[in-house]
Amino acid sequence: MRRLALPAVLPAALAVVLAGTALTAVPALAARPSEKGRLDVLFVGAHPDDEASGLSTYGQWNEFDGARVGMLTVTRGEGGGNAVGTEEGPPLGLLREDEERRAVGKAGIKDVHYLDKVDFYYTVSAPLAAESWNHQATLEKVVRLVRETRPKTIVTMEPAPLPGQHGHHQEAARLAIEAYFAAADAKAGPKDVPHPWAARRLLITGGATGPAGPSCVTDFTPADPKATVIGVWGGRASPRNGGKTWAQVEREAQRVYVSQGWGGFPDVPADPAKIGCDYFTEVHSRERPSPPKPEPGPAVTGEQEPLPRVADFDAWAQKTGVPGLIGRMKRVLTLGSGQSRKVRVDLANTSSSAQSGTVELGLPAGFAADAATKPYELAAGAKGAVTFTVENTDASLPTSNQGGVNGDYDYTITTTSGSGPPSVRKAALELVPVAVLPKAGTAPQTDGKESPGEYAGPTLDLSRVWEGSACESAADCSATGKVTWTGDALHMLVNVRDDKRGTVLGADDCKRHWRTDSVEIAIDPRGDSENTSTTFKTGIFPAMADGKPCFERDADHHQGPGKETAPGMEVAAAVSEPYTGYTVEAKIPFTVLPAAVDPSRMALNVFVYDSDTQDKTGQTRIGWSTWGGVQGDPYRWGLTTLPGHVPPPGMPDTAPPPVMPAEAALSQNSPLSIIQAAETGIPLAGGRAAPRWDTARISGKPIVSGGKTTFRLRSTGPGTAYAYVWDGKILGSKEIVVRRAGLMTVTVPGAPPPHRGVLAVAFEAKAGGTASSTARLGR
Repeated sequence: MRRLALPAVLPAALAVVLAGTALTAVPALAARPSEKGRLDVLFVGAHPDDEASGLSTYGQWNEFDGARVGMLTVTRGEGGGNAVGTEEGPPLGLLREDEERRAVGKAGIKDVHYLDKVDFYYTVSAPLAAESWNHQATLEKVVRLVRETRPKTIVTMEPAPLPGQHGHHQEAARLAIEAYFAAADAKAGPKDVPHPWAARRLLITGGATGPAGPSCVTDFTPADPKATVIGVWGGRASPRNGGKTWAQVEREAQRVYVSQGWGGFPDVPADPAKIGCDYFTEVHSRERPSPPKPEPGPAVTGEQEPLPRVADFDAWAQKTGVPGLIGRMKRVLTLGSGQSRKVRVDLANTSSSAQSGTVELGLPAGFAADAATKPYELAAGAKGAVTFTVENTDASLPTSNQGGVNGDYDYTITTTSGSGPPSVRKAALELVPVAVLPKAGTAPQTDGKESPGEYAGPTLDLSRVWEGSACESAADCSATGKVTWTGDALHMLVNVRDDKRGTVLGADDCKRHWRTDSVEIAIDPRGDSENTSTTFKTGIFPAMADGKPCFERDADHHQGPGKETAPGMEVAAAVSEPYTGYTVEAKIPFTVLPAAVDPSRMALNVFVYDSDTQDKTGQTRIGWSTWGGVQGDPYRWGLTTLPGHVPPPGMPDTAPPPVMPAEAALSQNSPLSIIQAAETGIPLAGGRAAPRWDTARISGKPIVSGGKTTFRLRSTGPGTAYAYVWDGKILGSKEIVVRRAGLMTVTVPGAPPPHRGVLAVAFEAKAGGTASSTARLGR
């Protein structure tokens, strides 16, 4: 392990953060970009607020080392929640951009670039994000911005599919890592910014745990003993912030994100000795030689088969040239309580000779394999596999995150060979709950209450916490569920105990159910979905402001208002008075599911979101099959059987392509982005600049009169201009179609108070590319 501290103005730290220029071996192919947009450090994230946990560090680099730090945010977060209003889609994205700019401004950061990609729902799938964002086209944008801003250090998020890690975060990190290498390659990247740029260092956030106080800089435990880890203490005082610790400044910045419910974040400790470090892991450095190759290991290694997302990540890391990231994820597989499954052990002969030996599973108590050992033979350099059938022999073992260690029943895989020591690798099995769902004799009435004989199946325990604060008591938050089915639909009843009612939302605000008290039902009809884009998920509010329940679909195969996306679905609810909780009942037609149910293994989960506040934030999440981030992990949902079920005619066995959100907030509709582009000379949204022969700009001084702003627009070619009168909010706007070169007069409704305001104009050339210009309004 190598440790490097960056908490203070140290020569080594200064060298790491600020040293570096383009490699002299790279030829100059074009004039360098303007110095106005140049950065020392560039952070790449997926959403506004992704940078928030590192602002203490970025602020210190700016204040003490003089580093100019900038942000590259792939989306504007229009798919997130909104705790302050009913805006959604692009209007929410522009609201969140404003929050991000004000938040990072507290760390001395002025440059925030957006790539205008759509922020869709929470997913754990990087491939789904890559497909939705058009990975290659977005990578070109990131490469262009790296070459335009020329940072010495690039910082990004965790790229690995660790449990609960948002797929957008993974994909943003993959883009940053690929761009770090591609930007330095003269043969790669966009042709309009051909001059390569080789950043000196690539870091990802996290990678260690450590104590509080200044010793956290050196006295920490890295997640990977071989990695180079940087610790930056947040307890250092900031003179430009009146002596506040940088952790305090960071917390003030985080509270700016009120739309995400962060306005009520508690204070950080007043004693700097109780404040810890931010940690960063070095992925690559052009300033130091590559680490030595690892010592030869066992001749043959045996690893539990990876989840698809893990296999995808390891293949990406190998292809991208960061093999040191391979193996960051623990190998886990799920198993139904009391059931059996196939477990494949992947073998690799790393030697230059043929090998033979055995594979043994060291299973914990309550599990058994179909054989003590299994033999193998492998040619030199070959790969192979052996497969065991593993059974949970003790169905009384706790399931979900209550079983084993944090839900993992750990075991070892020992692989012997003809030469060298055996390979001993760790893996884990995770038990999910199971249930047999009987067919109803008579269809339950969807009326928000349980009548005798309606639900003959088992009672599901929905009281296990998977995220948030622990329930203070059963009265605080607990729940049970019952499920049955008829020939045409699933029927579900959820009883929730709750002692404090969360925000009652307006009848027009039936979305983002996690903001207040609600029930989420998740169904994977085939029990084999890799991510939720091939599942059905519905969020149900027990009562809106009009006293009626409502439902919507989110983060699944087709999101949107319930009546539009799940025709025929029925919901009823009863809220107790005085308030002690509520009951939700739902009828879900099989025909609204993305595929036909496999009656032998339909995956199911039920989550209850508990809010005890009036600020549109949740405090506790409980459910049936529970792990952190489990709402995005269909493989961790409970397994059910529906004896005798026959799918309705015409239902497909495989889900068709999902319906994905497509409307994103765009930079040409953001005065803040236009003003920045005009100041720095870096085009909007990671795009190219409009060509000289097809551009348009403000000409002369605008005139403000009669509540309107009039200006002249000089163009050299056709395109579309977007004009905004701005004084901290949009006072007026106008879209102008430019058909030919020339000078035209444009009047925009809206006028700022005297002596303030800006006219911001973005031009989108018909030939491609943008130009931005601004003019002060008033004297």
